[in-house]
Amino acid sequence: MRGKVNKSRSGKRRACYIGIPGSFRFLMEQSLTDAGYEIIPPGEASSYQLVIDNASRTVSQLRASVSALNGAVEQYLLISTHQVYPSSAPLRPWREGDANVAYDLASSLPPATLAARAVERELRLLARNRFAYTILRPALLEGEESGSIDVTRWFVDRVLDGGIVVLPEGDLPNYRHLSQVDLSRAILTVAGYPDSFDQTLNVANQSTLSYWGHAAVVRDALGLPLRFGYLPQWRWRAANLQLPLGERASTSLIEPAHLLLQLGWQPEDSLTVLHNRARECAANRRPYDQHLLTRERRALTEAESETFYHPGQSPHPLPQHTTKQWVLRGWAGQPASLALERLPHIQHFAPPVVKVHALTLLPAEERFLRGEYPQNGYRVFGHNALLEVVNPGPHDIQAGTLAVPMSVMPCAEAATCPFCRGGVRAVLGIGTDGYGWGICSTPLSHLVTVPPSLGKIALLADPLGSLIAALAPRLSQDQAPVWIAGRTVEAALLSWLVQDAGRPVVHVDRRDWHHPEFPVQAIHPLLARRREGNLPAPTLAIDFTGCADVSWPLSQALAEGGHLFVRRRPPGIAHGIHWHEISAVAPNNANLSEAVQRLQRWQQFRNLEQRIGPAIPLDLYWDALLPAPFSLPYLEDAR
Repeated sequence: MRGKVNKSRSGKRRACYIGIPGSFRFLMEQSLTDAGYEIIPPGEASSYQLVIDNASRTVSQLRASVSALNGAVEQYLLISTHQVYPSSAPLRPWREGDANVAYDLASSLPPATLAARAVERELRLLARNRFAYTILRPALLEGEESGSIDVTRWFVDRVLDGGIVVLPEGDLPNYRHLSQVDLSRAILTVAGYPDSFDQTLNVANQSTLSYWGHAAVVRDALGLPLRFGYLPQWRWRAANLQLPLGERASTSLIEPAHLLLQLGWQPEDSLTVLHNRARECAANRRPYDQHLLTRERRALTEAESETFYHPGQSPHPLPQHTTKQWVLRGWAGQPASLALERLPHIQHFAPPVVKVHALTLLPAEERFLRGEYPQNGYRVFGHNALLEVVNPGPHDIQAGTLAVPMSVMPCAEAATCPFCRGGVRAVLGIGTDGYGWGICSTPLSHLVTVPPSLGKIALLADPLGSLIAALAPRLSQDQAPVWIAGRTVEAALLSWLVQDAGRPVVHVDRRDWHHPEFPVQAIHPLLARRREGNLPAPTLAIDFTGCADVSWPLSQALAEGGHLFVRRRPPGIAHGIHWHEISAVAPNNANLSEAVQRLQRWQQFRNLEQRIGPAIPLDLYWDALLPAPFSLPYLEDAR
């Protein structure tokens, strides 16, 4: 039965490690001994405080491991795998709430994913009323036990053998990694800690890697030259070549569990881990597949010798440019295409010329990269920016004026506006190029000036303007509660709009989450209380999560005839509920101006600074898609 078990006669806590011999087993057993545990093999003790299972990869193996213990267990810790997540191209690290029916159906998942999920499910069943369990899902492990292919060693072999790394053209996944020391420390962090009982926790370094970045780190660690060569996809497949991580790469892009961070666990510095690993692989070089390297380079030579072949990216390092101009671009439907380009030559623009002080990436850009808009081709990002007029020209505006852009085409002056004279309807940054330039030109009809006192806070105007346009008329219709789902900056801004209208606000999500200003409650217990008549029924609900596990119960909580507002069409809503889609941007200058004025008023009694930031260096543009709860990060050029 579950409960505390007695220690050994020596007074030490008993631990059992189930796993194949290797460097991680030696490290883990040494760490347990240093932490005061006595290591006892399975079946040789009547009770264990901690069992670490790093061997069960099938349901039958797990059952055998549990049966072999033949004693009471306080905590069973299963080292699972990141492969429980589907192989897709997420724009941010995977979280538990990111399951999507489009690519998470059992029929479409690989066998490794189905097996890993089955093992976790079986452990939960076996542990019921018997012992506490903790499941750790580590990212890619750096070291010999990371799998059949060690990706760092893969790069080391190529850097040492001529310095040429051959990759296929097109999107390549991003991934995260973990050192063996990090995993052992994470295990000791949760061992015996009651809050970790019956929990499933991701364990990952917080840095994001790509094949290019990983190769560059290996190059720097070894101090050797590196050159990339690119093959068309058809030639890559014809040569029977494979990337070292295959489908496993994107599944490892997971978010570390907040519980681990709260308990003080911090991973080692990613750069130091990779440098040490690369030097270790170079010092202890092993036989490698020379025939595979020969195939890669033969295919590259054949491709480069064809006169009609034009590589999608330069095979040699790009020259360093000294201009301060830049452009942030992305390709519709290709998340890995998001890239920052430093312009080699100064671009000249007709006045009024504006400088981009700060730029945000919001759900519109995320949906564009996911392919949810019917666009084709590259787009310069940036529908929401803070601009400074640097060259007004003959126009009636002062140099140094701060402004935010109106991103919808056509504007109110479509007949004379150089952006809108064609009558095409679009959103800048989505349907056509936006403000993701270091310096660019924009018509006055697309600018709303902001007072200097607002500063970066003005970046909140566009998301606030879209909420005002969609919801302001609804907020004055009654005084019933408004339920808001999600922890985005829009949820915070909408909460204030609802409070200004004199209506109560309830923040909901899949689970409870503590926040000093916007406490979040789990939606299913609230729905149960609502059905029991212990809570008043909301007539208005807004879902910023895009998660069916939230939108469906949210619609069920609404009173008959209630209204549900979403960013995208929900997979299903309760009968008798009306749903509406919220615009991705402020639809006109009037809404944007009203949002700026409201921010000025709020600034007098609300802490708007907490809703904006952190400031992210331009070269770390990927982090702009990883906002902290109820805040809006922004990119700024520190050069």
